[in-house]
This record gives sequence, structure tokens and C-alpha cells, in this order.
Amino acid sequence: MFEHGFRNSDGSRTAKPGPGKALLVLELLVIVAGPIALTGLSAQLLRFSTIFLVAGYCFWRLKANGVEMIYLAINWEGCTRALPGLLARWLLGTGAIALIVLLVSPDRLFCIPRADPLAMAAIVVFYGLVSVLPQEIAFRAYVSWRMDTFNVPYVPALLVSATLFGWVHIIFGTWLSVFLAAVAGLSFYRTYRKYRSLAAVWLEHTLIGVSVFAIGLDNYFYLGPTSPALAITCGVAT
Repeated sequence: MFEHGFRNSDGSRTAKPGPGKALLVLELLVIVAGPIALTGLSAQLLRFSTIFLVAGYCFWRLKANGVEMIYLAINWEGCTRALPGLLARWLLGTGAIALIVLLVSPDRLFCIPRADPLAMAAIVVFYGLVSVLPQEIAFRAYVSWRMDTFNVPYVPALLVSATLFGWVHIIFGTWLSVFLAAVAGLSFYRTYRKYRSLAAVWLEHTLIGVSVFAIGLDNYFYLGPTSPALAITCGVAT
């Protein structure tokens, strides 16, 4: 079910060109040390723009090695096949998010929709494009290619992807953010590899992310400026 490596359209194995281990070590150092450096910064714009820089680098590396059409394949057919399980996991994840909010900070339940419906609408419309897409390019597509270049089996690659994805969320200052992102990363990587569809994992990530903001767990995944209404209702600084 989870065949190692992607295949080209003619059935041949995906070419696995790539630099040596030195660049891989450097990339890992950036991923490990970068979030620590960004954690102490108050400039949300800088933290937010970093993911675009990382995604741009990842896209360039995929394209430079001639594998972008494989690892960045939208694959609508795969997305369609993924939908039943994807929606089931979204509902399960949404229930888990609601339970966490009720246990940790019940006063925040649905705080964004209650305080600022327009802000919630903007999140629904733009979150998938400006936040999810670059993350998927970096932590699913690029990581998959890098794992394939070193012939890393599926399960270790899954753990690497989820761990790195969870770790970068340390910029939000709590280990709960890291843990929850890592758990979600397991599902995201599984969806991406099983269905070979960037569209499928993008949709799954977007749905879960929208639930996070709608239900009230956003304070673990966003530390930027907000509106006075949100500050009052959700108890965050403007």
C-alpha cells in the first residue's frame, strides 16, 4: 500500500538525484535551530514569511532536480479517492480539538466566530493558500523527495516528516503545539504518500487548520496581531 518511492508515468522508479549528506545535515540544522531563533522574535511577519522562504527553497530544489511534477503532483483522482477517509479524520480531529479546548480553556470555545465573523471568513478563504500550501511543499513534498534520495523506508520517513513538522511549531512557545502538530503530521504524510496527491493533503491540512481556528485552539498556532474584538473575547493581545 505504501510503496517506497514514487513512480514516473511510464512505471519506472522516480529518479533520485540529490546532493550528499552534507547538505542534508545543513538543512536539518536550519530546521532545528531556525525555530529556536524565531521563537524570541516579536515580529510575526518575519516568522510568517519564513515558511515562504523555506517553501521557495524546497520548490527550487525539486524543480532543479526535475522531480517537481512528481512530488508536487496535484492528482485530483488521488484526492477523490482520499476524500472518504480524509473527511472521517477531519471529523475525528475536530472532535479532539473541541475536547482539548473544553479541557484547557473552555472560555475560548468558538471565540473567533463569536467575536469577529469576518476574520473567521478570511481564515476560511485564505488560510489554505497562504499557510497550508507552503507547509505542504516543504514538509510533505520536499521531505518525501529527500527521504527517497536516501532510500529511507516509509515508516522512518513518516516519523521524520511528522517530527520535523511538529518541531517547527515550537515557535509558538509550547510543547503542546509541537505535539499536536506532530500527531497531525503523521496523518498528513500518510495521506500524501498513500494517494500521491498534493491536493489531498492540502485539503486535509486546511480543514483541520480551519477547525483549530474556529473552535478555539488558535492560541497554540498563532501569535500575531489581532482585532480589539478578538482581544476582548479570546483574551489575546492586540
